[in-house]
Amino acid sequence: MLQRLIDDLRRQPPLARTTADMATLLTTGASQWIPRPLIARDGTYTRTFAYGDDNFEILLLNWSPGAPTPIHDHGDQHCWMLVLAGRLQIDDYVRLDAGETPGHARVRAQGSSLLETGGLDLRSGRFSLHRVAATPDARAVTLHVYSGRLDQYLVYDEAAGRCAPAFSSLDDKI
Repeated sequence: MLQRLIDDLRRQPPLARTTADMATLLTTGASQWIPRPLIARDGTYTRTFAYGDDNFEILLLNWSPGAPTPIHDHGDQHCWMLVLAGRLQIDDYVRLDAGETPGHARVRAQGSSLLETGGLDLRSGRFSLHRVAATPDARAVTLHVYSGRLDQYLVYDEAAGRCAPAFSSLDDKI
């Protein structure tokens, strides 16, 4: 049950734990973290708010087959993403500039991986960039734990050498 995860993180927030502790916490109860059917939209993903306070935020994302994100960072947050169902393609990027000129960013692809059900991905800080997409053969569901509220982050256009602020939006609330 998702409430157990929330209660555990309220007792000891994500940043007070080691990376290994967070991985164990998230993967041990993974089969229980989907509380009910989530809103779904063809061609994209939906974001369902499960919990948030000053120390962490939990979202569930429901991905239609092949649905991608833009290349993005996570603001200044840490983000743990656990695949609850399906598979995700993760394309990693490195930022080549220092981020000193607003609106401009040089990024380059740095590798890819496939996350199966039960797979965990950790992002930390504003230069930890990736693009995520559900594989084209099936829907996917992911659990995201942020080290604080993710209100704003940057999205990147590799070809144009640009970045722009994006603001979190939610499709539903548990």
